[in-house]
Amino acid sequence: MKPVKIIFALMLMVLAFNSHAQFGEIRGIVTDVDSKEPLPFATVTYNQNGTIKGVTTDVNGQYKIKPLTAGKYDLSFSYLGYTPYQLKEVSVSAEKVTYADVTMKASGFILPGPTITWEPPMIDPGITAVMDVISAEEIDQAIERDVVSLVANTAGVYQREEGGSINVRGTRENATLYVVDGIKMIGGFTIPKGAIQEISVLSGGIPAQFGDATGGVVIITTKSYRMK
Repeated sequence: MKPVKIIFALMLMVLAFNSHAQFGEIRGIVTDVDSKEPLPFATVTYNQNGTIKGVTTDVNGQYKIKPLTAGKYDLSFSYLGYTPYQLKEVSVSAEKVTYADVTMKASGFILPGPTITWEPPMIDPGITAVMDVISAEEIDQAIERDVVSLVANTAGVYQREEGGSINVRGTRENATLYVVDGIKMIGGFTIPKGAIQEISVLSGGIPAQFGDATGGVVIITTKSYRMK
């Protein structure tokens, strides 16, 4: 029985050796053609026995594909913002490493911009409204220190005393609606004059979106909001 065991062990060793010997691998580095800098996390795909497989490069732009049976492989390289690159018929031999370095060129492809949800404007151009606009320059040059006093200088607006509330075209003093950066204000509020980009005063033909305004509407746009 001992010779049989020896022969069986030798057969297992031969099978193991042959199984190991039939595989090879592909290694390489992916770099930018101009800067020579490595391209981390680039995608490398290949076809193995009818199945598309893939690996990614590491932080140093290096990749490794194994185990591969001996033969020829077509490699496809892709990287965001770069022209795809294909390397045809890369030869792989058993128990050997095939090196395939690749350089890729930036395609100049412009990434799509963010998707913006359309929102209707605060003032519908299709509605004829009676409106006065106070620009940032006029605000800076005005001697008035507060918003209410600035608004009181526009047509159809009356202020009983400096610093007091206003009424528009004879409506009640508390009937004026204030909107700051698209937000309807309830109660008192304070905005530094230097922070205001523009003030629009609607005194007639008020759009339906301000339906709860029985008097005028004061729309304030701040400089920080305009920059968004």
